[in-house]
Amino acid sequence: MDRNFGLGGLNISDNATPRLPSPEPHHPSRGNNHNVQELLEVAERNSGVLSLQGAKRKAELKELEFVEDIGHGSCGTVSKCSYQSVTMAVKTMPRTTNSYEMSRILMDLDVICLSFDCPYIVRCFGYFITSYDVRVCMECMATCLDRLLVRIQKPIPEDIIGKLSISIIKALHYLKTKHQIMHRDVKPSNILLDWSGVIKLCDFGIAGRLIESRAHSKQAGCPLYMGPERLDPNNFNSYDIRSDVWSLGLTLVELATGKYPYAGTEFDMMTKIMNDEPPRLNPGKFSPEFCHLVEICLQRDPNNRPNYDQLLDHPFIKYHEEQDTDVEEWFANVMGDSD
Repeated sequence: MDRNFGLGGLNISDNATPRLPSPEPHHPSRGNNHNVQELLEVAERNSGVLSLQGAKRKAELKELEFVEDIGHGSCGTVSKCSYQSVTMAVKTMPRTTNSYEMSRILMDLDVICLSFDCPYIVRCFGYFITSYDVRVCMECMATCLDRLLVRIQKPIPEDIIGKLSISIIKALHYLKTKHQIMHRDVKPSNILLDWSGVIKLCDFGIAGRLIESRAHSKQAGCPLYMGPERLDPNNFNSYDIRSDVWSLGLTLVELATGKYPYAGTEFDMMTKIMNDEPPRLNPGKFSPEFCHLVEICLQRDPNNRPNYDQLLDHPFIKYHEEQDTDVEEWFANVMGDSD
């Protein structure tokens, strides 16, 4: 069985990680060059400090031993590396003079460091800031759900989705209640799974701090998972975490059916999100509780969607919290079948 698939094959746990101070009151997402430079200078003070196996240690970048490439995207690359026999995923993002791009890097770094105590968010062991890039050292996970769907070429079973849903909702709830942060980019590629069946949320570059529980930048995130209220060019209102609830609903439909629920060009799909009736699950194939959860998440009016407390109290979530579903065994089986 190929355990090098996706984002690496080893999950490392640790309870301590370096953290940046809160960027308030000068948050980089506002695009101010002075503020971004100020935050970058603060972050550089902890560059090279790794928290591993309960202890902090000062490391040099040259001590990281490259193992293999894992993946790449518009924001950078991810490699599997080893440091003193500890395997980790290292995300490398180019350092830039563009204040918006640099603010995304700092936001990602800030949130992942702040969330060291959340078991549902990918863990950061530390980072390196050089004159040319930023490298974030994280626990290795096996894959993201987007790649998993492509590999197995079939839907994910409802009982597994139940466990996935619990972890993602708890991660989003943690960000909102503890740090007043909204993810703004919930989608299968930002949900990770490891070989032991642990599910975690990642990628916080476009997360936003909430002001009076609301966010204001409508451009942040993948448009194909945005709620109608964020795509509507005539809607100038701010939005809240219930926009992420829509993204969660679309993600659940995609996992349950094995495909994204809209078709056509990106423009066609965005138009359908704004104008068509939201997708629903087939009640002949899924439980009433699961169908209802998706239905309330995918309400066109965000005021009719549940918040995270209501989601955690939903019968579908309550039921699957009590079930002893073996995600690890299922994952090993589907990966073996797809070899």
